[in-house]
Amino acid sequence: MADPLLSTLRISLLVLCMFAAARSDFRTLSVRDEHWIRWAIPASIILVLEIASSDAGFENVCMTFALMAIFSICFVVPPDPRELGEWGGQEATLSILYLLAASGIIGGAIAYSETDFVDLVLGDESPNTTLWWSMIGALLTAAAFFCSWRFGLISGGADVKALILVTLFFPSWAFVPDQIYPLAEDPLFRMPPSMVMFVWAAAAFLIAPPVILAHNATRGNITSLSDLKMAWHATKQKISESNRLSGMDEATSWILTEVIDKNGEKTIVNRILPSSRSSIGTERGANLALLEEMGLDSVWMTRKHPFLVYLFLAILPTLLLGDPLAYLIR
Repeated sequence: MADPLLSTLRISLLVLCMFAAARSDFRTLSVRDEHWIRWAIPASIILVLEIASSDAGFENVCMTFALMAIFSICFVVPPDPRELGEWGGQEATLSILYLLAASGIIGGAIAYSETDFVDLVLGDESPNTTLWWSMIGALLTAAAFFCSWRFGLISGGADVKALILVTLFFPSWAFVPDQIYPLAEDPLFRMPPSMVMFVWAAAAFLIAPPVILAHNATRGNITSLSDLKMAWHATKQKISESNRLSGMDEATSWILTEVIDKNGEKTIVNRILPSSRSSIGTERGANLALLEEMGLDSVWMTRKHPFLVYLFLAILPTLLLGDPLAYLIR
């Protein structure tokens, strides 16, 4: 059972952190690295203090530094030992962090190598052994998020930093308060909390198309099959209103209605995906002026949907319902 006071503190900090990040990403499509580093400090301190106060062993305390080490690689390149003579304070601090992380991994592997994995899965192993293996799971989860970003499977660096930070807040379900409405009672297996939050965020992302479609239907924007093709991910907007968009609004939206040359004639097309010039200021203004000259009074426009917003919304179902996949593999 997670400590109620520390759980409340963790959840409060996570909500504040993710709200600020989602707000920034929604408005500017970016989140400064300083934001994640600033919030990682209290997350790390709470985790170290809780593990240390529970007498979980030196190896488990050092495993928190392993999580910090993975998180640090998102921002700085690990120091090169061959340049030891040129190291500054940052390189020295990182090297100590990596040594502590290695101590947790190697020391834990020695101390808990004779683990009965059946007992581990059933929750019958010793608390320290269970905690170390759960921290290994958290470490692998954070590494998987990082590698997904580096290999291009997850395009948003801010999304990955958020997910690794969630892993630092909640390395395992032992640090999460019991769910009020769990989808599965006493599940045999659950994904790590940050992975569950990612799944809930993806599910929330899938809700957007029907909501946008309903919005267009109620506003009378669907009058033909070609409109139906656009109405699930874009909305119609008057050209006069589009011309008055601020620079920030332009940066967070794409105009999908364009004029192209087809067989020597100018033709109006609605693209499902934006072209490279859709969000470039000069091309955008010229395209709107040309569309207006051709008799159009409105265009299809889609707003960029920062995934951080959905990650923020995913906090609630993660804490209330738990792992949705646990319900399927009961």
